[in-house]
Amino acid sequence: MKKIWIAFLVFLLVCGCYSNKNKTEERARERINQFVLLMAKDQIEEAEKLLCSALIDSGNKELFLSNFDNWQLKDTTDIKIEISEIYIPEDDPKNRALVSMTIRNDKNNFTKVVSMPISYEKGDWYIGA
Repeated sequence: MKKIWIAFLVFLLVCGCYSNKNKTEERARERINQFVLLMAKDQIEEAEKLLCSALIDSGNKELFLSNFDNWQLKDTTDIKIEISEIYIPEDDPKNRALVSMTIRNDKNNFTKVVSMPISYEKGDWYIGA
């Protein structure tokens, strides 16, 4: 019986560590880049999978997605995503963060400066808050 409890506690510990495994700045950068590139490639259905549940439930996802549906960004060979800052508050109970970035396409002479909220849920970063 004691072994079962120990195994259960180890399982909970492993699950607890896994839930915060992706809560890093590097993973947030990956998710942001992935989202912007999916929008640039017109893979909107795939990009919607990266949206947080609060944004989907609010009914504002079309408005949010339209901010990244620029014809100047459709040429993905020249897109440059420069993330200047990711602010992750330590004590935010909703696990939110704010990303400041610049999206450029030098070929079309297009620049967009964006502050994007992200939230940590289901073990990974999701776009929106």
